[in-house]
Amino acid sequence: MRDCIYVEHQNFVSVVTNSFKFVNVVSKETTYIPFSEIECLIFENELSYFSKKMVTKCMEENIALLFCDKKHSPVTMLTNDFGHSKRLKRLNLQMSLGNKVKKRLWRKIVIGKINNQAVNLQLLTENNDMGKMLVLASKQVDEGDTKNREAYAARRYFTTLFGPNFKRGRYDDVVNASLNYGYALIRAMIRREIAVHGLEASVGIHHQSIENAFNLSDDLIEPFRPFVDSYVYENIFNEGALTLELGEKKALLNILLENCIIDEKVCTVTDAIKVAVTSFVSCLDKNSSSPLKLPSFIEVGK
Repeated sequence: MRDCIYVEHQNFVSVVTNSFKFVNVVSKETTYIPFSEIECLIFENELSYFSKKMVTKCMEENIALLFCDKKHSPVTMLTNDFGHSKRLKRLNLQMSLGNKVKKRLWRKIVIGKINNQAVNLQLLTENNDMGKMLVLASKQVDEGDTKNREAYAARRYFTTLFGPNFKRGRYDDVVNASLNYGYALIRAMIRREIAVHGLEASVGIHHQSIENAFNLSDDLIEPFRPFVDSYVYENIFNEGALTLELGEKKALLNILLENCIIDEKVCTVTDAIKVAVTSFVSCLDKNSSSPLKLPSFIEVGK
């Protein structure tokens, strides 16, 4: 299991042998971390700087480079767009993927998301009735979700989880801010895997906005969202936090290390993202929705 390293203070980051070298510019404290132990580097301090060799090594080692703005929120990510030899082949497969397969893929994604939402309600709120209602809604999802069971489930899910007055969106309240931050972390890791596999991020399954460069990320993230919801409920909402501070944002990185089930195996959310994206590539190769693997919560008692 590799870690996400949060570069909070002003550091100079360089490469030595098989490790990154972190030098605190103010205290001169020096830390060495092997490449093999790092999943991503998150730069929060705007005064940090690094060597070109560090960037190159991150691309070679498939280490995500994520940068935050003045509000400590993820704004951009560096990915290796030149490291895959089959980009044109993958693009052609994405562009030629039939509507029927896309609708079946979206059905699987929506069902996975709603079922994970149902588990959240049953585990966190003990509201078995609403959880059962969501399970029923997941069984009503048709190809392409033409009945929009996803939106139906979301409306009931969020008000049950966070209270009847809660409204989901890009609002400044601490719960929404935490959800948005957590989703941004997951989306960034999905974007990294999409780039690693030579996929075109703007070509989605269900999301097809011409203004969105990351439609595919916004498709594949859906069943992962409830893992963020669960963490925010337990560590932000239940703890009565009033604002989302830097400490809470650093703690939200733990979402990437939460365990889940995918392809009948227990792994971290980060590794599940890799499995999900790899399985989507198999869907393209076989022109079928069958290979798609999606995460689910670990059942109680396991």
